[in-house]
Amino acid sequence: MSIFESAVARAFPHGLRLGVAGAATLAFLWVPIQAKADPFTTYEQVASSDLPMTVLTKVIARGGQSKTYTDLIPLDGGTVGIAHFATGGLASLYREMDTEKYFEKSEAVMISDFSAKCRPEGKSGNDTGWGCFSKAWWHDGMARFLASPESVDAQNRAWLALMKPSIDAALAQGWTDRRSLAIAMGITNSLGSSGFKKLAANNGWKPEQVLSAYVGTNEHRKRRRDALNAAFPPPT
Repeated sequence: MSIFESAVARAFPHGLRLGVAGAATLAFLWVPIQAKADPFTTYEQVASSDLPMTVLTKVIARGGQSKTYTDLIPLDGGTVGIAHFATGGLASLYREMDTEKYFEKSEAVMISDFSAKCRPEGKSGNDTGWGCFSKAWWHDGMARFLASPESVDAQNRAWLALMKPSIDAALAQGWTDRRSLAIAMGITNSLGSSGFKKLAANNGWKPEQVLSAYVGTNEHRKRRRDALNAAFPPPT
C-alpha cells in the first residue's frame, strides 16, 4: 500500500473510491470499500458506500469532462477542484487542508476572510481584481495545494462534509435509494444544502419532480441530469 493509500485508509477506515487527477486527464484508482446497497437508512451507511464518490466523479465531474481535481478558475472570485469549491464551499476545503503550509494563514482566518468573502456583495462572474483568485498569494498557494499528494483525499472529505446535511434531510424524507440520494447530492453541489432543501420542500420532496424543477431549461443542468441518468437510470 502506498503512502497515499495509507493516508486515505486512516481517514476512511471503511475504504474510499479515490480520484487521481493529472493536469489534463482524470483517472480513478479504486481501493476496497464496504459495499452498501439501497435502501439506506443512515448517513454513515451512505458515507461508507461507493455512492458519494460515484456521484462526485460520474455526475458532478462527468468523468473529468466537466471538472477535475486540479481545476483553478476565476469564477466567483476563485473556484477550485473536483467539486468546484467556491465562496462558502471553500470553508469546508480549508478545514481539510494545512492552510498554514499553503497560505501562511490559520484555518480560522482563511474561513472568515477568504471563503464567502472571495465574492464580495454585488460581484459575480470571473474575478477581475475583486476576489481571491486575483490575489497572488491565494492563487499560488491553492495551485500548490491542488498539485500536492494530499489534495485528492482532502477534496473528497471536504465534499462529503458538504453533502451531509442534504443526505440527512433526504433520508428523513424517505429518500433511501441510490438514485434519490444521487439527486440530492447533485443538486446540493449547485445550490448548497439550504438551496436543495428549499427546492425539495417546494416540490413535495418528490425526487423526480425535484430533479425536473432543478434542471428547467438550463443547459448545464441538463448535462448533469443526463450524467445522473447514465449512472443511476431513472425508474421505468
